[in-house]
Amino acid sequence: MNKQKKAAPTGSEFKPLTKTNIAENKRPYKVELALNSILHNGPRGITQPEAFTSYRESCLHTTISSLKHEKGINFISQPDFNTVVYFNQKPFSRYWLASDKDRVNALKLLNAYRSNRGLTKVSYEAWHKPDYKAA
Repeated sequence: MNKQKKAAPTGSEFKPLTKTNIAENKRPYKVELALNSILHNGPRGITQPEAFTSYRESCLHTTISSLKHEKGINFISQPDFNTVVYFNQKPFSRYWLASDKDRVNALKLLNAYRSNRGLTKVSYEAWHKPDYKAA
């Protein structure tokens, strides 16, 4: 009945933590998923039900607000009456990036989050003519 205690892993059993294998396992932040979805949808914009379907976002208005107030990315919002399912239901808001400058700032922020996780940069082209105000 000689029970030996197992020693701490050494040699081939031990995998040192490096920036690479930490980043591989790091999950994306909610704001990163939101930015990716907003930029991917382009001129169509995004609503709460679409965000929930896309990446399980339950508080899109909060994420949009934090992007606006903390990161300086402006949005346009309007009620989307196509989201009304039940009688007397308020419509969900549809959010768009307000200008091309905001689209560029959102893309920079998204790529900063991606580079922290060791991923390559993404590129979303402008979806309007340069003389238009909305992105």
